Amino acid sequence: MNTRNSPVLLKILAVLLVLLFVLSVAGLNYGNHLAGTPPGEVVLDTILLAVPLVLLYFSIFLLAAAGQQRRSQGQISRRLSKFIYFMPRIAGIVVTLFVGMFALDVFSEGNSPWEMLGAFLMHASPAIVMAIGVALAWRRPQIGFVVFLVAAIFFLGFGIRRPENLIGIVLGISGPMAVIAMLFWADWKWQKELATRS
Repeated sequence: MNTRNSPVLLKILAVLLVLLFVLSVAGLNYGNHLAGTPPGEVVLDTILLAVPLVLLYFSIFLLAAAGQQRRSQGQISRRLSKFIYFMPRIAGIVVTLFVGMFALDVFSEGNSPWEMLGAFLMHASPAIVMAIGVALAWRRPQIGFVVFLVAAIFFLGFGIRRPENLIGIVLGISGPMAVIAMLFWADWKWQKELATRS
């Protein structure tokens, strides 16, 4: 690849990812429009959908920029290395909270407190495993790679079993988890280049 064209290609990629972000948010909210959802709920849904989508598309750009810089210069800059180190950890926490939020639905079902607690623990178990994975991955990125790759495959299984939800699951849950796994992989495999640790 011609290294002089790399900044131009990264700019084109950034524009495409922003366009994909806008189209993804619009596409995922289209169902709300058809259902006649009140505007306040649409705004809240848009904000909630934007969180994993920003993580997904920004992480893709970050991986592309790091890969391009590594190919053209043989190493990653100190600034980019900090992003590669912190991004999967911060994104892992955010996605874990996002997944854990879905476990709160059990409290609106009107069951007994013990039944609700049991249902909450069962629904929150993926988020609990991911939280433990993020904690362990703080010093060992290979653990984060494995945990988030397995989580991405696990949630993708739900999308395959319910094809009507596949796009939402891929864009909102499995995709961000897979990209977080790749960021942990980059940190793990390129850690000699990523010398800046805090």
